[in-house]
Amino acid sequence: MITPQFTPADIERMLQEKIAKYEEKIVRILRIVGEKCINEAREHGSYQDQTGNLRSSIGYIVLKDGKPIEKGGFKLTKSGGNGQKEGEAFINKVISQYPKGFVLVVVAGMKYAAYVEARNYNVLSSAELLAEKEVPKLLNALSQ
Repeated sequence: MITPQFTPADIERMLQEKIAKYEEKIVRILRIVGEKCINEAREHGSYQDQTGNLRSSIGYIVLKDGKPIEKGGFKLTKSGGNGQKEGEAFINKVISQYPKGFVLVVVAGMKYAAYVEARNYNVLSSAELLAEKEVPKLLNALSQ
């Protein structure tokens, strides 16, 4: 008769360790994509940002089950201190909309960002396309 050298608790611990490592990789992927998105939005925004507020309001957050894990962006451009505050405030409002799973949220927090985008200027649209391409590609690579 074969006697196992492990207990059910050992199996549970091993599985939890594997899950934790996998989740760390997911967070890392979402952080990388978030950084790429804010760089894309800041560098390729086709609008003229006279005050710096719109570009300063661009940032991202990675959530796990509604809890912030990583946050980035909201970098001061010109004298856009108001943009930083608006961006951070906006992203804090959005958090409650995503209570489950892993989520990457990229925002331009100024109230007029959607108006600028609607006028056919690129505020976040190229960043959104980048995220839609990069996230599945990187997650697929993770699962192989």
